[in-house]
Amino acid sequence: MPKTYIYNFCIALNCLLLFLAFFGTHMQLPVALKVVGRMHPLVLHFPIVLLVLTGLWEFFIVPKNANLPASIGNNLLLLTAVSSALAALMGLFLGQEGDYNADILFWHKWSGVGVAALSWAGYAFRDQIRANNLVSKSFFAAGLVAITIAGHKGAAITHGENYLFAPLSSTSKIATVALEDARVFEDLVYPILKEKCLSCHNATKLKGELSLETPESILKGGKHGKLWDLTDPKLGLLLHRAHLPLEDEEHMPPKGKPQLTDEEIKILYHWIKSGSSFKQKVAELPQNDSLAVLAAHVFSGKAEENYDFAAANSDVIKKLNNDYRAVYPLALTSPALGVEFYGISAFKSAYIEELKAVKEQIVSLNLNKMPITDEDLRVIAGFPNLRKLTLSFTPITGATLGELKQLKYLKKLSLSSTKLRLRI
Repeated sequence: MPKTYIYNFCIALNCLLLFLAFFGTHMQLPVALKVVGRMHPLVLHFPIVLLVLTGLWEFFIVPKNANLPASIGNNLLLLTAVSSALAALMGLFLGQEGDYNADILFWHKWSGVGVAALSWAGYAFRDQIRANNLVSKSFFAAGLVAITIAGHKGAAITHGENYLFAPLSSTSKIATVALEDARVFEDLVYPILKEKCLSCHNATKLKGELSLETPESILKGGKHGKLWDLTDPKLGLLLHRAHLPLEDEEHMPPKGKPQLTDEEIKILYHWIKSGSSFKQKVAELPQNDSLAVLAAHVFSGKAEENYDFAAANSDVIKKLNNDYRAVYPLALTSPALGVEFYGISAFKSAYIEELKAVKEQIVSLNLNKMPITDEDLRVIAGFPNLRKLTLSFTPITGATLGELKQLKYLKKLSLSSTKLRLRI
């Protein structure tokens, strides 16, 4: 297609972009354009890359190679102009779906429109701009500023404000809370909402007009009503949508997002059932209360433990990993290792024997449903720092279970649905 047609297409895109930027909020988009709008995150990186390439070409490559054909730089400018207009237009379509913070969306929209307009002008007046070195550098700098603002505001819409610098913020550091000091909502319930729900339901991105950032906004609910209702057999929207089939459009979290675990759903259920207090401490719950039991399990898993053994060689760990066995560190800075087995038909006792290479570092071993034998337990008993061992749904009879007495650090042993005959 001749460049003239592409250039005219670019002009048409920018005209449509400006019209929709000013008047699009009063229009109802067809479903097809909503699909196009959702492609915005896929295409927005192209103009960014092309703008950088254009700058490198114009200011670093061309000055050192004056004989290079000008058509290369012209093509880069034209592609930048077209991709910028398309990305901005798709962004406008996506913004029509609502549920976004109006102030952040305003800056994201107009900075995106600015990038598209500057890119078009850069191509249309390329000869005049290139004629003055100061003008060309200023023009390119303006494009970088506009695309930086657009990117920053876009990240705020998608991930929340201060997303970029959150790791440097003192408020982003995870505090270790002892069980006796923990609060039910703040330390047990809210972390679930923050991890699984807050990316779509915050003050910046109000999907369903619902924010889960504060107790006040949680109690307020969204456009579909309150989040829970003790008079409802399903206890309200929150739990009802969590229990819907994954393929259902109303299932929450949506398909493709990290889903609630069974334990997390139980925590939410018992918290709502018990009156959904925002101030109650875990220690104030009755000892046999379901929520207290769940809290004890969660916080025992969070408890940090200092290990006095050295880390295993990374090459050894890498060699031990295969399609049926995963050997992995339990934390970035911890020497402790966890081991998981997969594939019943492919399991071999030799796979356990091979773990002797890291026997000092194995803290957690999951053999759920694996066809292990009683003899395999003799090998496992030689993993001196083992804390957690899962043997559920295995054919062991318990003939060698007494060997596990050697594991002085063993805290949790799962033996459900085995052929166990105690001989300890």
